[in-house]
Amino acid sequence: MTAGKIAKIFISFMIIGGIGSCVAVGELREESHSVELGEVESAEIQLKMNQGELRVRGGARGLMEVTFEYNVRRWKPDIDYSEFAGKARLTIHQGKKSGIPIGKSRNTWDITLNDTVPIALVVDFGAGEGNLDLRGFDLESLDIDMGVGDLTVDLSSPLDKDLEVTIDGGIGSATVYLPENIGVRVDVDKGIGSVEAQGLIKRGGFYTNEAFGSTEKTIDISIEAGIGSIDLILK
Repeated sequence: MTAGKIAKIFISFMIIGGIGSCVAVGELREESHSVELGEVESAEIQLKMNQGELRVRGGARGLMEVTFEYNVRRWKPDIDYSEFAGKARLTIHQGKKSGIPIGKSRNTWDITLNDTVPIALVVDFGAGEGNLDLRGFDLESLDIDMGVGDLTVDLSSPLDKDLEVTIDGGIGSATVYLPENIGVRVDVDKGIGSVEAQGLIKRGGFYTNEAFGSTEKTIDISIEAGIGSIDLILK
């Protein structure tokens, strides 16, 4: 286990244990934002949520539409956007993360992304619940870094290109839905957590589905399981 992984686990336990200063829970705020598609031909999108509920799905007419709900003022999300030569860079990150809320906190990101533009997606997800419905996306790559949260990722739709996925499992749990009819290969660097691979076959150091090696496109997944749990399910 790397030093970075150990540090992240330590910080996660601090969050769970309530170590640190307290912050006030206030009035529920709701904000909606959008980013137009314009002349964008591809995009790098980073989502950095420390704690809360994260929902991502396709169907945006522009590049991105999002609604935030939060009741801790310092959690107000920031959106950074730039575009050059047809390539967009979009980052959404939670505000100040220090402090433990006093009372019932709420922090929800409901994000709709364009699913026709090629996207390199990075998700840094700490504590809470997340649902990434990425079916139908034109994904260039997917990189997920988890903390103590519970995350569901749906990659079960057909692909137009090969896809590389990296998942750093932390101490949380992740459920990843994968297609039956597209070749899938999963390389698991298992810590002291658990990996369940329903419908996949263990071949050497990899898990594969029956379609692996017989389809034009392939999903290559690299997982560091940490001390949490990973469920791989064919769909």
